[in-house]
Amino acid sequence: MIGQRIRQRRKELGLSLRELGARTRLSAGFLSQVENDKVAPSINSLQRIAAALDVPMFRFLDGAEQASPVIRAAERSAFWLRGWNTSYDLLTGPGLRAFMSVLIRVQPGSRVRAEQLIRPTEEWMLVLEGQLIIQLDAETHTLDPGDTISYRGASLRYFAAGGSAPVLVICCIAPPVL
Repeated sequence: MIGQRIRQRRKELGLSLRELGARTRLSAGFLSQVENDKVAPSINSLQRIAAALDVPMFRFLDGAEQASPVIRAAERSAFWLRGWNTSYDLLTGPGLRAFMSVLIRVQPGSRVRAEQLIRPTEEWMLVLEGQLIIQLDAETHTLDPGDTISYRGASLRYFAAGGSAPVLVICCIAPPVL
């Protein structure tokens, strides 16, 4: 669905793939693959596409039309990073300006490399299940259920599932990046 929503917005603005590519510094070929759901864009790429199309990133996610302050579990905006075996569910509505929260599921053996976000952030994570390995600058931390960590977004290098169980994490980010 992400690709279809990007294509729809691009066409609403009357942009070609090459024009969108120039605005995002992403190739037209890559954007075509995204629009045809052949590849999943990284968070950074999705941010660049959303900024170029002048919409918040959440607009491209499933359940993005959510207008109520109550977000039912079955109606959350969500996306899956296929190459990283990681999913993100948006826990906060699109109207909030100070922070956002996401539920992150990381499959065993998966490692998510951090990408530079479009603006500086402060982030906090709470491990609900599994073991989270997280690297901030040159320091690596191992977190178990109930453990939390706070950091500036620019210091994040990667996070990964430790052990053989999936990891379930709640992450709060200020300001919102989706």
